[in-house]
Amino acid sequence: MNVLVANVGSTSFKYKLFDMTDETVLAEGRIERMGEASSPAAHKVKGEESFRGELYIPDFPSAVRNALEYVERAVGSLSKLSAVGFKTVHLKDEPGAYLLTEDVLSKMEEYNFVAPQHNPPYIRAIRTFKELLPDVPLVGLFEPAFHRDLPDYAYVYGVPYRWYEEYGIRRYGFHGASHRYISEHVPEVLGVPVEGLRLISCHLGGSSSVCAVLGGRSVDTSMGFSPQEGVLNSTRTGDVDVFAVLYVMEREELTPSQMAEVLCRQGGLLGISGLSGDVRDLEEAAESGNYRARLALEAFCYGVKKYIGAYAAVLGGLDVLAFAGGIGERGWKVRERICRGLEFLGVRIDLKSNRSLEGEGLISEHDSPVKVLVVRTDEELIVARETRKVVEGLGRR
Repeated sequence: MNVLVANVGSTSFKYKLFDMTDETVLAEGRIERMGEASSPAAHKVKGEESFRGELYIPDFPSAVRNALEYVERAVGSLSKLSAVGFKTVHLKDEPGAYLLTEDVLSKMEEYNFVAPQHNPPYIRAIRTFKELLPDVPLVGLFEPAFHRDLPDYAYVYGVPYRWYEEYGIRRYGFHGASHRYISEHVPEVLGVPVEGLRLISCHLGGSSSVCAVLGGRSVDTSMGFSPQEGVLNSTRTGDVDVFAVLYVMEREELTPSQMAEVLCRQGGLLGISGLSGDVRDLEEAAESGNYRARLALEAFCYGVKKYIGAYAAVLGGLDVLAFAGGIGERGWKVRERICRGLEFLGVRIDLKSNRSLEGEGLISEHDSPVKVLVVRTDEELIVARETRKVVEGLGRR
C-alpha cells in the first residue's frame, strides 16, 4: 500500500510518500512561499535528491501538481497511490481518523473560527486533492485523537456545563501525531516497557505544546479547546486571562474576528519581542542586549518549565523528559534554560551532550534519575499508519 501524507501550511506544502509494507519513504519534498515570485522547493525520490531550487508556484493546486510529478516517478503511476492522509487539526465531532467526506469537511468548517490558521488551509487542500485525485481515498487524522481519552476532570472547563453539551467546549489538545510518535518511540530507544512509563513530551516549534503521558496514553496536555491555549507560540498568545481579552475588545471596539486575528498572529514570541516569532532571531537579538527578545525567550522557557512541573505532579513522578519539534530538536539553549532548576525532579542534563547533539539522542547525565531525550519526531508516519487502517477498513489495499 502506497500512502501519501500531505502536510499543509498557509503558504507551504510538505509531503511524504510511504510504502506501508515496510514503512519506507519512497518520496518526500517541500514547497515554501507559495504565491510569491519565487518559491523554494526540494524533492527526493527513493532517497536521491531530484530537485532543489526555485520555482514559480502561484497557488496550492500548482504545488500539488508539482509534488505529484515526483510521487509518480516513485511509484510509476498515480493509479498505484492507495490513499492520501492529512494531519488535520480540528472538527466538531469526536476526534479520530476519518474518511474526508463532505460531512466531515462541514464539521471542520464549523471550527474554522477556532483554528483559523489551520482548518481553512486544510479544507482548501483537501478539495484540491479531491479534484486532482478523484478516485483516491482521502483520510484525516485529527490532532486531538491522541488526547481523546483524557480524564473528564482534565478536559472540563469551569464554564456553564451546557457549553460542553451544546458546543463541545472542553480541552481537546493538539500535536497528537507528534506526541503519539514520541510516546511509542521513547520506550523503543530506551529499551524499557511502555507500561507505567511516566513521560513528559515537549513538542516545541513555531507551534508548541506539552503532554503528560502515562503508560503510552495522554492524560493531560497544554493546548485546550483551540491551539491557542498553553505555552507561548511563535505568534499565538498561549495562556491569557480571558478578561484581559474582553477588556481590550471593549476599549478598542474590536469584533471577535478582529481579536482572533490579534491573538493568532500578533501574540506569542512576536507579541512580546516586537521583533520576531523565531527563536533563532530572538537569541541573536538577546545576545546583543535586546531586552524584549530576552524577555520573550525567558517567558517561553518559563512557561514550558511550569507545565513540566505540573505534569510531574499529574504523573506522580517522572521517568523521561522528551524534546521534539524544530526548537526541541535544535535549540540547545532553550533545552538548557528549561531544564535548569528541575534537578529536584531528578532532571540532570549533560551540558556537553546537550550542546553538541545533532539529531536524536540522550542529553541527560548517565546517572540522572530522569532520562532526558531529544527525539526526531515523525508525525507523517503516524498519519500514514492511521490512514492505512481507515483504508483497510474500506476493504481496499
